[in-house]
Amino acid sequence: MKKIFIIHCSLFIAIAAFAADTLTLNLTTMLDSYPQTEDGYWEDTYVEDTPLSDSLFRFHHTGSSEGMGYWEGYTICTTGDTSNWGEEGSSDGWITHQWGCMAGGGADADGNAVEGAPYLVAYWGFYREQLEPNYHSLQIDFTDGASHRCLGAYIANHPWPYYGNISGDGFADGFSEEGDYFALVAHGLNEQGEPTGSSARLILAEYSGGELHQSTDWMWFDLSALGMISGLYFTMETSDSDDLYGANTAVYFCLDGLRVLSADTIPTLARPTGLTVLATGEDSLKLAWNTVFNAESYILMLDSTAVGLTADTVYTFTDLQPYHSYTLAVAAMNENDTSDFASLTAMTTDETAPAMPTGLHTVADTYSITLTWQPSEDNVAIRRYTAYLDGEAYKRLTDTVCTFVGLVPDTEYLLEIEAEDEAGNKSPRATIRAYTLADTALENLLPDNEERQVFTIDGRPVGNRSPLPKGIYIIKTTTTTYIVIH
Repeated sequence: MKKIFIIHCSLFIAIAAFAADTLTLNLTTMLDSYPQTEDGYWEDTYVEDTPLSDSLFRFHHTGSSEGMGYWEGYTICTTGDTSNWGEEGSSDGWITHQWGCMAGGGADADGNAVEGAPYLVAYWGFYREQLEPNYHSLQIDFTDGASHRCLGAYIANHPWPYYGNISGDGFADGFSEEGDYFALVAHGLNEQGEPTGSSARLILAEYSGGELHQSTDWMWFDLSALGMISGLYFTMETSDSDDLYGANTAVYFCLDGLRVLSADTIPTLARPTGLTVLATGEDSLKLAWNTVFNAESYILMLDSTAVGLTADTVYTFTDLQPYHSYTLAVAAMNENDTSDFASLTAMTTDETAPAMPTGLHTVADTYSITLTWQPSEDNVAIRRYTAYLDGEAYKRLTDTVCTFVGLVPDTEYLLEIEAEDEAGNKSPRATIRAYTLADTALENLLPDNEERQVFTIDGRPVGNRSPLPKGIYIIKTTTTTYIVIH
């Protein structure tokens, strides 16, 4: 506890020294320039290429009124609606009610919600960003053309993803598995409008410990890890995502109270360079960096939270979750100054294989066998199962039932099931043997208690009991030869 107290004091000293030079977004002064509809949102939300600006900040926005209408970027709202407009399996109600805020209104200087106060609703246009790598739908520029040290902003959950994370909607599934999450990521931009490589991350929702955690209050998002920047932009992450279409979770959030330091508050200590992850483990990441001239110590941050202080240039982050992405940041410090943070993103490993599936049970038919089993346990999450038939991979699936079809009647089969986790680790195969049922329809055509041999029409032997399904067969007994069309 003592170490954490020292870390927080150091940050407080560094920020307090510039408190008089803090510049804060004031949305109230912008309302006259961005009039509201009777539903409490900016009336030009569906107008193309119309950014929002105050004296320092310019927020990207574009839209279209064609068809159902479309917009992305930022829009200013006042409704403060916290209602759930979704229905099970449908998102239609949200299309006309995108303007709410789970905090109930804009944030005051201390992060308290004020009913009727304005706030920004942000929608991440991830699809266009996939097509245009240099396009950032949630970009914020500084209108004075200078670089600033970004301190942070107040962030609140938007109702659409908030309720969608609970019970799902027309696109997303509710969060119910350990490790399900929804996060906001901030990225710095340099004078040329290029990413600086610095970032900060805020968890908006997370399923852990058997329950879903997400806030209805304004949350302070510490953006000091971005350092001196000429602009910034946001992206979003979700565990409910499609490889082709991107996020299924509704990618909205609310923003207010963005704060930066004035342009003349440039640190004298250089930002650390040469960040390298020396070692990765299931619960740890080891970070190294180059020595900074005149630095007395270094402060370490994990996902925008201060976690360590060291005089060395190597630090190991511990007590982490396996197969999880983290933002690691480091800044140089002495008694007079704190440098900008340098950061990178790294992922812990997962070397633990899932447990072998248990509770295998079969139900046989003449030409098929249905296999069920209990879900496997894993330290992260099960990605899928692979079913095997007589040693050969038969099917990959995500649920715990598989029906093997096209089988031969009255035949024994070896069935196996293998669990695979998100990291690709595979469990031992669970095995069971099962027989298909005899083809009684064919058996009833033959004399009882008489030896016989069964051949295909071209003379190939197929055993002395039931033949393959559907076809023409020659059946020889000790006294008679039959031709059976089955």
